[in-house]
Parts: sequence; C-alpha cells; structure tokens
Amino acid sequence: MGNPYEIAPATQNYTKAALVAGTTTTVTTTVTAHYSIKGVMYTKTAITNGATPTTDAATGLAFVPITFPNNGCKFIWGLDSAGAQKVVQGPIQALDAAGAYIVAPQFGGVPDTMCPLGVIDIKLGATAVANWLFGTNNMSGVTGVTYTFSDVATVPGRPQA
Repeated sequence: MGNPYEIAPATQNYTKAALVAGTTTTVTTTVTAHYSIKGVMYTKTAITNGATPTTDAATGLAFVPITFPNNGCKFIWGLDSAGAQKVVQGPIQALDAAGAYIVAPQFGGVPDTMCPLGVIDIKLGATAVANWLFGTNNMSGVTGVTYTFSDVATVPGRPQA
C-alpha cells in the first residue's frame, strides 16, 4: 500500500495560453505555456500560426466532420511532452434555432500523454453552407460558423453547455 498522503501526479496547465485562431487552419497562443503531464513540468514558447493536427489524439483517426446546419462540437486542444499540438474531438451535438446546444456536449477522452490547455467550440448555425472539418477548414471567417476559444487548466467539468 502506498503513502496515504501521496497525491496523484498532476496533468495541468499553469498558464493562460490566450488561445486564438491563427490564419486559415492554424492556432496561435500569445504566451509561453507552463504545464505538467503526470507530474513532470514542461514549457512551450508561444505558438504563431501553428498547424493544427488532422487526427484525434485519443483515437488516432481522422476527425469527424461537423455537418451543417445546426450542429456543433467541442474540441480539447493541448500539448504533449514534446510541445506538439494535440486535439481530442467530442461528440457532435445538435443546436437549436438560436444556436445553443440542445443537449450539453461531452468532451472526448484525453490521453494521459496530453495536457489540455484550451477548448475550441465550433458551431455551424442555420446559415452554414458546408460541413466543417478540424485541421482542414479555417478556424475563423467561415460563413455561418462560430468559433469560441477558451483557456483551461485541466479538462473542465462535464457536460458543458
């Protein structure tokens, strides 16, 4: 039996990364990130127009397109121990006429080799004219698509509305 005072090693972000859309399919952060994975500390300098992955870090498969109109999805964005971007896609959920989730979306399972630093919420509203695919479609400026970027310290409580 282990030490009863021992704390499980933390996987946590210690910096507000200021995650935003870069140009086209990229993301940008404005500060150096300080984070830990299973209790080991890492640092990643600010990312400028960093190419987003095209495969899900949890499944290793290509992301599933969000179909239009009136569907949305939450993606957890983070880094691995080498500072490489990793993204996990949650399930696609329907939106109501006002663009709100009908059922609060869950997050995908984050692998223990990744530290979450942000959540990207993508919603295809009533005026969206095409499906949207993470890593392929632009992270801003697409008609009928809204993008919300949030910084996180760990995987937020679920479900998220």
